[in-house]
Amino acid sequence: MIEPVVKKTVVGPIQTNCYTVRCPETGMILVIDPGADSSTLDQELEQVDCIIYTHGHFDHVGGASGLIKRFSPETMIHREDAEMLSGAAVHAAEWGFMIQQPPPPHRLLHHGDTVDIGALSFSIVHTPGHSGGSICISGHGLVFSGDTLFAGSVGRTDLPGSSPSRMRDSLENRVVLFDDDLVVLPGHGHSTTMGQEKKHNPFLQFS
Repeated sequence: MIEPVVKKTVVGPIQTNCYTVRCPETGMILVIDPGADSSTLDQELEQVDCIIYTHGHFDHVGGASGLIKRFSPETMIHREDAEMLSGAAVHAAEWGFMIQQPPPPHRLLHHGDTVDIGALSFSIVHTPGHSGGSICISGHGLVFSGDTLFAGSVGRTDLPGSSPSRMRDSLENRVVLFDDDLVVLPGHGHSTTMGQEKKHNPFLQFS
């Protein structure tokens, strides 16, 4: 199995995990959740071929504009969060932050879609709850879980557009189906494994 080269950079005032994923065979680069500090990412990156947002909250999209202007990558978000993305700068201002508004995405994602980056291939798993269009990105032994699943916890469901019932459904019927040995790379905090979360995360205990 091809092993992606993954680097985590913590960006912005809400300490969002931005991941760069490089295909070792082609050198193509996927950026997941460029949350802020595009100048920091600019210094680290010499190319960006694709950007995927795990959801549309401003702390996960706020650094995209600078990368898009410089590299012209293809951008993707789940269709249910396209409207949220279009209002990201306004939403940021409501929370007292300032970001550059990202342009509309090139591709609207759906559950079960595949995204290829060079020789890498990732599956899109729709996991609404934290937002209507939240997704997990799975492939090559990894799950980029955005704000759906954290080490020992899950994303908030008390925000506009979030839903506790949809979150429970996503966790019970999609997230727990991931293999135990997959490494979970969340939108905030440290990495974990699915096996660890199934054993110890209280939100994944279903009776």
